Amino acid sequence: MKILFFPKTFEKLQGIVGPLLDGHEIEVTDLSDIKERIRLADVLVTGPLDVDEELIGGASRLRLVHQWGVGVERIDLEACSRRGIAVCNVPSEGTGNAEGVAEIALMHMLLLSRRFERCQESIRKRRLFSPQGVALWKKRACVIGLGSVGRNIVTRLKGMGMNVTGVNRTERESFGTLGLDSFCSLDRLQEALPGCRFVIISLELNEETRGIAGEAFFSSMDPGSYLVNVARAELVSRTALENSLDRGHLAGAGFDVFWDEPADPQDPLLENPSFTLTPHIGGVTDEALMGVARTVADNISRLTRDLELMNRLDPGR
Repeated sequence: MKILFFPKTFEKLQGIVGPLLDGHEIEVTDLSDIKERIRLADVLVTGPLDVDEELIGGASRLRLVHQWGVGVERIDLEACSRRGIAVCNVPSEGTGNAEGVAEIALMHMLLLSRRFERCQESIRKRRLFSPQGVALWKKRACVIGLGSVGRNIVTRLKGMGMNVTGVNRTERESFGTLGLDSFCSLDRLQEALPGCRFVIISLELNEETRGIAGEAFFSSMDPGSYLVNVARAELVSRTALENSLDRGHLAGAGFDVFWDEPADPQDPLLENPSFTLTPHIGGVTDEALMGVARTVADNISRLTRDLELMNRLDPGR
């Protein structure tokens, strides 16, 4: 089978992917020629890409679109279903993805609370014991979204000695094993924010949650609190975020996502020392790359053997 990978960054993963897909023809493409290359592909393995009617219209051989990760918000599931193209993703938990994203959330919390930029300044000035930071221990955190990533964040925060409030659309019996100190439904989100020094967003992006962190959200957060977003940038109103940072209400914000990815290095928000950004690397670890690669390769093997695919998402299957 011919397997097309998008984007070109997959070339760096040939050493991982190649041995798992031995016997298949592998090609890596980018936006400049994907419309031509996809016409000859049996499988498309993709990162963030608009997979729509226009792209797949001439792909008569295409049998499977496999997301390299969880989020499929840019894949038109209905269009794929109409053409008999299966759509699958990779579960976050147990593959190293959710675990890695939880770690990056912790990293941003520590970079902000221990004032990493000021630490670098102290080193340059040969100054010891400065700056004073904010401990995570004994502080209250609010984790918004208790899917795979959110649950992994909660368990790590509890291990840091934090008091944790969980927010989710619905409460599930399984949440009882997380050790949450309190729970709040998503429709009462603003009631969960007061008293929390750290707020972490790990929520799914959809039309109901887009822009959920707006002016009212930030006004409900305590002065001097921190926001960390490891989900999707569009969950947060950029204007509201910048206003909160500029007036000093929010002590800092750390994102592993951005509104236009990749972020423009000249973006003025990146010059704000109270804002930390990583280039969407939460799930980019040795364990996650191998875990995702194995899952994708296993599904491709299933496709060749006409077995039921795992984590299939297209309707009408």
